[in-house]
Amino acid sequence: MASRTRREAGPGTPAPAGAVEVRVLPPGRELDPLTEHRIVDGLVDAMPDLRARELFTLRRDMLTEAEYIVLGVDRKRDAVVSLLTSRWAKLPSGRTALHVMTQFVGDAYRHGAIFGHSWTAHFTRLLADGGPFPEVIALKTYNPVAYCAMNAFSGHPEISMYPDPARPAASALAAEVAEAVAPGHPFDAAHGVLPGIGRPVDLYRQRPTSSAEAVNAYFAAHLKPGDRMLCVLHAPTAAGRHAVLRALGIPPPPGATPHPSP
Repeated sequence: MASRTRREAGPGTPAPAGAVEVRVLPPGRELDPLTEHRIVDGLVDAMPDLRARELFTLRRDMLTEAEYIVLGVDRKRDAVVSLLTSRWAKLPSGRTALHVMTQFVGDAYRHGAIFGHSWTAHFTRLLADGGPFPEVIALKTYNPVAYCAMNAFSGHPEISMYPDPARPAASALAAEVAEAVAPGHPFDAAHGVLPGIGRPVDLYRQRPTSSAEAVNAYFAAHLKPGDRMLCVLHAPTAAGRHAVLRALGIPPPPGATPHPSP
C-alpha cells in the first residue's frame, strides 16, 4: 500500500494509509491484564459512539475466551484502533462453527484496508495452527455494517448468507448455530433475531447504519436496542471456502479436505 504523510488520527479524522499495523496475539486465556486494559482503552478512544468500556466490563469473555485475537495498532500513537476476536463453537449436530465474538474498527479507520488485513491475518494464523477453514461463521450484531462485511463473501454460488433481508425465512442451520452461541436463549429463526441478548442494552449511542439501505431497513424493522441479529455465513463446499481464502489473498492449504455438507 502506498504510504502518505502521517498525521495523528482522531475521531472524524481519516487515518493515513499505512498508519495501522495488524498484530495477532496469543489466545485470550494468555492475555496479561496490562494488554487487556490497553486494548479496551484504545477502543474507548477510537469509538466514542460505542460504550466500549461498559461492553468489555460486562463481556470480558470476548477477550479472555477468544482463541484468535487480531489487533490494529496505530503506529504513530501506539494505540489499539481495531479488534477482531473469535473462537470455535460446537453445534448440536457435532459440526464446528467459528463464532466471531468482536469485530470493531475505530471511527477514523473504517474506510481503509484494516478490516481486510485483519481477516487475512486471522485466517492465516488459524490455518497455520492446523485448523480447518470453517464451514460456518457466525456473528451476533446490532450493526448492519458487520452484516454487510460478512455478506461480501457470499457472492460465490456455493456460499450462502443468513438472514436474507429480501426473503426472510427460518433456517435449521441458523437455529442450530443459535443454540451453540446463545444456548437456551429465545431465537426468532424467521428473522434471525436474538431478543434482549445484547449487553449493555445501550451499547450504541445511536443506531448504526451501512451503505446498504435494504439492510439498514431490515435491522431497523426487527431489532430493538439490546437485540442482536444472528448472521451466519455458510460455505459447505471446499470451492466456496477456497473462494473466501482467495478473496483475502490466502492460498488454500495443500490437500485441504472439505467438511461434509449438511
